[in-house]
Amino acid sequence: MKQLVDIALLILGALSCGAAVWLVAQAVLPRWWTRQWVRARLLNSPFGESTHSQQDLGSVADFLDAIAREVHSGYSLTLAFVQTAERFPHHAWWTEPIATQCIRGHSLANAIADTTPNNWASDIALATRTLSVASNGGYGIANTLEKSASILREREHIEHERQAQTAQIRLSTSVLSWIPLAICTWVLARQSHARSFLLHSPLGLLCIVVGLFLNIAGRKWFAHITRSEP
Repeated sequence: MKQLVDIALLILGALSCGAAVWLVAQAVLPRWWTRQWVRARLLNSPFGESTHSQQDLGSVADFLDAIAREVHSGYSLTLAFVQTAERFPHHAWWTEPIATQCIRGHSLANAIADTTPNNWASDIALATRTLSVASNGGYGIANTLEKSASILREREHIEHERQAQTAQIRLSTSVLSWIPLAICTWVLARQSHARSFLLHSPLGLLCIVVGLFLNIAGRKWFAHITRSEP
């Protein structure tokens, strides 16, 4: 009976400690600093790096806007793509094969069809579909590219906002899932009767297995509903 009371107190202490950490974080940390710091840790990016500094290399939306400017200047869409691809070397992994085909004399639509895999990210897939449709000619090629770039920027804004809104929740979930493990380890190291019950009895081993399973399942479930890719 005493062992069961100790386990109940252990669980209650873990939950109380996690709730206390969460309440202190909510009350003390400024909202902006919390969001920026947590996002930097969760996304493995340096603290203080702004969204604009992350986009200095140019996004897919910037790439489409650059092509639209070249088309406004009087260049054909194929030539505008080849010239713009040279100014965005970080996109070379998907633009260079298409540009190579264009230089060899293929149309932009055929080059995209010959080199486009099926596992590209959604932003690149939208960009290539837009370029393929626009390469068929017609009025308003530049406007089509600019509208697609606007759609991509809106998607990016929504994704960043979602990451910011769930950052504190993900941090709280991480704390609440690690604290019980830390306290359980401390109890096993300090209390011989708890160690004997949890490690040398079928009920204790079952408690450990079920607890670990629920902990891992909870972390994976929450990671699933807050994952970056919708």
